[in-house]
Amino acid sequence: MTIRKPYNCAVVRYADDFVVTCTTQAEAERAVDRLVPWLAKRGLHLSREKTRVVHITDGFDFLGFTIRQYPAPGTRKRGVVLLIKPSRTSVARLRKRLKDEWRALRGHNVGEVVKRLTPIIRGWANYFRIGVSRRTFEALDYWMFQRELRYVRSIHTGKSWSWRRQRYWGRLHDQRKDNWVFGDPYTGIILLKFSWFSIDRHVLVSGAASPDDPALVEYWAKRSRMRTRTLSPSMQKLARQQGYVCQTCGEPLMNGEELQVHHRLPKSQGGTDGYHNLELDHLYCHQQLHARATTSAVRGRT
Repeated sequence: MTIRKPYNCAVVRYADDFVVTCTTQAEAERAVDRLVPWLAKRGLHLSREKTRVVHITDGFDFLGFTIRQYPAPGTRKRGVVLLIKPSRTSVARLRKRLKDEWRALRGHNVGEVVKRLTPIIRGWANYFRIGVSRRTFEALDYWMFQRELRYVRSIHTGKSWSWRRQRYWGRLHDQRKDNWVFGDPYTGIILLKFSWFSIDRHVLVSGAASPDDPALVEYWAKRSRMRTRTLSPSMQKLARQQGYVCQTCGEPLMNGEELQVHHRLPKSQGGTDGYHNLELDHLYCHQQLHARATTSAVRGRT
């Protein structure tokens, strides 16, 4: 994400999405007029359907969040507070995805349910944990509980509520005093809850620190390491083992690209899932590794 200040405006950009903040409506409208020719020179155009001028008290959505200013008399010097929450669109999209998964999992055992839903919950919660998301997480947990009830009723139509409760809910997490953890008491597998993810506020970049400044290499490396907290525990361990760099390209792991786990010795050749045989690579680096292995195999056969 980059931040620049042309004129009296601030520009926040991520990929092809950006926000321009100004002090007045007239200034914001002038910014739109300046952007159109600036983009045109570069072969781009501003989407009028997706571009609008709004006041901060009405709020706007950006990167899945709703950014809005609320009145807060007596709690702030200016009497207002800016809150960044998961947007309604993001929550609705998540619920639809989870609902589709629950329907597809009807008839499957609880182990498959946990396997399919856990990555979705972890990914969404890790992304939105930097905002004001506590109430949203709690509401999603309640919504998930309703889906769990439907799932259990559909596969055990002749069983009583007390039997279902004992079979699928309980204090199944060793470190949490929660009597309503969903899972399998016999195998110990459990479904994560959104509210288990602590809110972790985003730390702003210090001053005018630039990634291109050779004197700040360690500063940016430390920020990159902090972002591995969004990964699963096993992937965090791999990242630490690798010094937080991709083993193929040598670049920092947390550069915005998708990460994949690579088996150094393929399982088809006797490789295991042990940490000594695994490494984290960027998606395209991982694809290159397999492309090279395939090419070598073809050459070997010819």
